[in-house]
Amino acid sequence: MKIVFCIDDNPRYLMLARVAVRSLRRLYGEDVPVLCVYGGAKPEVIEAVEAERIPLALYTPVLNHSMVPAAFHRAIGAFLKLELALVPELADEEYVLYCDSDMYFHARFDELLAMQPAYMAMAREASSPFWHEIQQMKYVWREKEYTVPLPFPIWTYSSGVVNFNLGRLRKHDHIHNFLAFCLQNVHHIGNLDQSLLNYFFGKRITKLPPVYNCPPYRSESRDTGCLIHFHGPKPWDIKPALWKELRINHYSWFRDRWFALLTPQEAELVHSWE
Repeated sequence: MKIVFCIDDNPRYLMLARVAVRSLRRLYGEDVPVLCVYGGAKPEVIEAVEAERIPLALYTPVLNHSMVPAAFHRAIGAFLKLELALVPELADEEYVLYCDSDMYFHARFDELLAMQPAYMAMAREASSPFWHEIQQMKYVWREKEYTVPLPFPIWTYSSGVVNFNLGRLRKHDHIHNFLAFCLQNVHHIGNLDQSLLNYFFGKRITKLPPVYNCPPYRSESRDTGCLIHFHGPKPWDIKPALWKELRINHYSWFRDRWFALLTPQEAELVHSWE
């Protein structure tokens, strides 16, 4: 199963993706099948990915800057995961494991790689329920109107790690049905691409154990976590008051191991972001 990362032109997320792959290769070797999907065209980004020996897919997204609200442009790369079933380089893949770029691979996850969910598998978000005022979302696809009822409140699944059944999404053109919903309701969402996946697929999402999407601020992350997700504070976010309550437990321990995978020049650059 390929392990897929998605990036845009943000140099910080590019750095995260490069280090994520380095930590992954420490567990599974240099030949672990990975792919980086890039929704831009900057030569410096392409060169950096190729220098890391990461196979690259250049993809023109449906959910682009003109379609996604400006408030979400800071994380536009995250929306690429919604379109993986359309990426030509993944056309022969039935299942792929998508991971956010802010991931540190701490322990092997063979069982996750062997999973074959009906649509997709995700871990629960470690937060309070997500409240929203909209009770349903409507969209039109192939001249027919559909209504998606929303639970109230909704316990969301985290889209930081998603085992996608791409074959199922391609079957009967489910992927274009889903993207029609996304395009017509992206202005209503509150939590980026994650909201779109949760609202549309709902009970069809297979629940993953939390060890496969484990933030470093959880007390059990160091002992049992496999995929450590720098959800919230990134490795350079050591000063902002915004993330103070999440820089606890093993955040510093994992941050040190993340920095250990950088070159001196890279570490100097990352420290400048603090």
